[in-house]
Amino acid sequence: MIYSTTARDDQLRGQLEGLTREDRDYWSFKGNSRREHGHGLFQYPAMMVPQVVRAVLQQACAVHPEIDSIADPFVGSGTILTEAMLRGLSFAGIDCNPLAVLVCRVKEGPFFVNSLGKKIEELTSRVSSDHIERVDVAFPNLDKWFRLDVQIALSRIRRGILQERSLWARRFLWIGLAEVVRLTSNSRTSTYKLHVRPADEIGARKLDPIGLFFRTILRNLGHFTEQGRFLQDHGYLVRGRYQRKIDVRLGDARRPGNGLQTDIVITSPPYGDNTSTVPYGQYSYLPLQWIDIADIDPAAGNQFLRSTCEIDARGLGGVKRVTSDERYKLTTRSPALANCLDLLTELPADRGNRVAAFARDLDRSLDPILASLRVGGLFVWILGNRRVGGRRVPLDEILIELLAPRHVNLLCRLSRRISSKRMAPKNNIADTMSSESILVMRKVA
Repeated sequence: MIYSTTARDDQLRGQLEGLTREDRDYWSFKGNSRREHGHGLFQYPAMMVPQVVRAVLQQACAVHPEIDSIADPFVGSGTILTEAMLRGLSFAGIDCNPLAVLVCRVKEGPFFVNSLGKKIEELTSRVSSDHIERVDVAFPNLDKWFRLDVQIALSRIRRGILQERSLWARRFLWIGLAEVVRLTSNSRTSTYKLHVRPADEIGARKLDPIGLFFRTILRNLGHFTEQGRFLQDHGYLVRGRYQRKIDVRLGDARRPGNGLQTDIVITSPPYGDNTSTVPYGQYSYLPLQWIDIADIDPAAGNQFLRSTCEIDARGLGGVKRVTSDERYKLTTRSPALANCLDLLTELPADRGNRVAAFARDLDRSLDPILASLRVGGLFVWILGNRRVGGRRVPLDEILIELLAPRHVNLLCRLSRRISSKRMAPKNNIADTMSSESILVMRKVA
């Protein structure tokens, strides 16, 4: 139960805005955004800066020491999950991308570090003694995306992982393989979209997937050990297991009835539809082909891999068809969206459709998310105002207007430069979007 009063609103607003008054660039964390603990386990697109979440949580918990649980309806690689664990809080999250759910499942533990070290040694022995030249996966355009020698090496790693009996350990090893798949595929790493390299460049690359894999999992073991030691020192672990509730689900934030109840929601939704901003699904497509998807979640299956665009189509704005009635209802409730769409009418129709579809799906997610937030709970959104066709999309204003009739009050709006946000160079929408907004809101009765 969150105890909300006008005095507490004023206190929280004053503390958050006071940090900006003392240092105009406080929320940028430029040069101070090291990815420690579980944050360093996997390189996921457009990862949130942990220090931003940590600072918001610190101030919120100072005003509301009764905060016991956090939720993130767009959980991604689990930045907020990790920060919740570092404070000893319960956590609930959801994402439509199986790879994101896998990373989160690893980050929640268990932290059997000594056992994991031994399992890595056993895996090293299995892979080193495997001289089979069979390729163990098959999917469309396999030879386009991977050289034959890489296919053979990845298959040896995959076979070694599948021989591991413990699910928690296989998951840890799978995310190491996922990163190696991305780095040794024929797709460019300068973009999160699947974009094949020139043939001469593919042939000339010197690749060692097996060596890279073991370097990756040893690096990950270091991060995992660091977090486990921190949690143990603070009394949050018993026999290697985190003692608060963690519930990460593969699903859709727009679907009602998840049954979760939380004191604070902190989230960073996509900047816009995935296909034209950050294609999380395309980024995940090749790694998921090499992972036993049954190890991720009972709800995961090959339906997520029907095409390179399948996962992105399941995200916000993934379906571009917007009816005139849907557009009318949205623009009636959000003058900022109406003005934005008016400015886009002189551009090709798909520009406005992308913005309208994303706004429609974001709006559909709000009621299920709010249903999980207790009355008096805090609602924190970290989001950016991207550009479409050179026109700014005021996502912060649109969100404020869509939430206004839903009994959500804006306490304060903070601004941060996004120079330190981790983006691929050719997906770097920071080129046209230099800042993000942090909206701190409260659900009222």
